[in-house]
Amino acid sequence: MLKFLLRIIFISAFVTILVYYYQPINLFDKNDLARIKKESLIVFGARVGPTSYYEVKNKLLGFEYELMEEFSKYINVDLNIIQAENIHESKKLLYDRDIDILVGFDIKENDSEAKRSYPYHRIDYYIVSNSRYTSIDSMHQILESYDIHTINSPTITTNLDILKKSYNKLNYKIWDNKNIDELLNKLIKNDIRLIVLTSDEFKLFKKYYNNLEIVYRISSNEALSWLLPSNVGKDLENKLTEFFSYLIKNNKLNNIYSKYFRDNTHTFVGTKIFLNDYLNIFPKYEFHFFQASKKFGLDWKLLASIGYQESRWDDKAISYTGVRGLMMLTNDTAKELGVSNRIDPKQSIYGGAEYLNKLLKRLPDGLADDERIWFAVAAYNIGMGHVLDAVTLAQNDGIKVSKWTHLEPYILKLSQSKYYKKTKYGYARGWETAKYIQNIKQYYDILVFLDSQDKKDTINESGIPKSL
Repeated sequence: MLKFLLRIIFISAFVTILVYYYQPINLFDKNDLARIKKESLIVFGARVGPTSYYEVKNKLLGFEYELMEEFSKYINVDLNIIQAENIHESKKLLYDRDIDILVGFDIKENDSEAKRSYPYHRIDYYIVSNSRYTSIDSMHQILESYDIHTINSPTITTNLDILKKSYNKLNYKIWDNKNIDELLNKLIKNDIRLIVLTSDEFKLFKKYYNNLEIVYRISSNEALSWLLPSNVGKDLENKLTEFFSYLIKNNKLNNIYSKYFRDNTHTFVGTKIFLNDYLNIFPKYEFHFFQASKKFGLDWKLLASIGYQESRWDDKAISYTGVRGLMMLTNDTAKELGVSNRIDPKQSIYGGAEYLNKLLKRLPDGLADDERIWFAVAAYNIGMGHVLDAVTLAQNDGIKVSKWTHLEPYILKLSQSKYYKKTKYGYARGWETAKYIQNIKQYYDILVFLDSQDKKDTINESGIPKSL
């Protein structure tokens, strides 16, 4: 009898240990997809950022956001996104089913709480410098002279450890409490010399910061995946595989990717191209810019500069954000202004002028008269909510905001978690708006010069002051 009892105890203990260690593939896997469909809601945890998701003018955007939205439609449920920042806290929420899928994070192999989904995209990892302060004469010297700064990512740290075998003095610092925008800001300000960026992040930031240079590629063709609970049911895991395979097969994934990483909207085109477009395209819309500016009390040269930055005076232009037409009006703004056809150049120009005029009227008091317009132009790009958030951040620092130069540093802070957590409207790609204003000012200065010369027929590039 005693031997029988001991045998039962031994078998029970063995089964318990087996179940515990092999839980991801055992009978206790969850039927997550059925639960999600029953609740008619899928909850994602996602890291806010330039390559994942963010908000512009009350509209959610981003490469990962569109994928999340597409998947919710694919399984015919509503979508909810919870902002996630800490991987350890987020994995617990994932395992406890407070969120269903985690986006924008990386894990080690054989993680006890999470597992990777089917890979849907591949990226490289680069060590990047600011060439304004760090010349790449000797890669060996650079890698052993400056700390490499990175967000917390097992893939990155594993590859840096491998690289360390070749560069004995190489050292890196992991930041748990900062996002990639903050590390980039430190690099631009020369507070740090080297950071790690993904190839997508580099592609995006390079359009706004020309001094970014690749020092070393530490890894290539790394898979990107969403994270699922380690004991996720096979139904949800298989549905995700089916979904990503569908996107890839039908070229939808490539189309979504192209919207966010192959757009050059905010790149300054250069004086030569601008002059050519001024001579050959602008005359078609000149009358409407003059009349709309006169009606709404604006400078036609500024309105034309905004139009050029938005669409390069292309009346059929469309942006990845869904805005359309020469002045790139959102659908909601067009309805508010009574614009029935956004690709009609006259309606678009008058609509853009009226919208800018309305933004001017919504600005707070205390701004310098000749500076108010730049606050309104910033709001035209990023939304009034984010502009007011930046004003509040400045005021909290004791800054009396009256000029754009006062506000610009705080617009840039809207992408840094240390600051956007304190704001009403949250994360914004402030560096994009800063570049937007810079470009428009350059186009505007050229138009001011040309207008002062009043010799359109003899315009040539050599006549433009070098400062422009």
